[in-house]
Amino acid sequence: MASAPSRSHVPPLPLALSFGMALVALALVTGARVSGFSPEQTLPGATVVESRLLRFEQGTDGRIVVIDGTSGQAISDAPPGAEGFLRGALRGLNRIRLADETSPGAPYRLELMANGQLLLVDTSSGVALDLNAYGRGNAAVFAEFLETTGDQS
Repeated sequence: MASAPSRSHVPPLPLALSFGMALVALALVTGARVSGFSPEQTLPGATVVESRLLRFEQGTDGRIVVIDGTSGQAISDAPPGAEGFLRGALRGLNRIRLADETSPGAPYRLELMANGQLLLVDTSSGVALDLNAYGRGNAAVFAEFLETTGDQS
């Protein structure tokens, strides 16, 4: 003899409340979109106080050489195993360049904004990293490239 199909043992009140909350959320999102609300917000632009074009080249010995993008003069270098944040940030940006199929040799623009924000902008893909978001010490690694004149004596 076949048994009757099993029934759900979910109490009707919590089930009705779940559906009600989902409908309310859907109505709120629809209302916000219809009224013109956008979840993407733009911040007021700060002015650039100082900027510098930089290129980063990896030597055969694993050293990263930082080159002034305008003059072509080497301004700093990081030996293998040093400057982990510099290497990590460049690795991520180079991965974006490969995915976007943009020029791997294009310079980066390091910008110090009037509000203290330090940005590393990939001139090839347009991606900008707010270096301060990674901590003061990590941002300082890049900030010294603005102050370096290229004289390594």
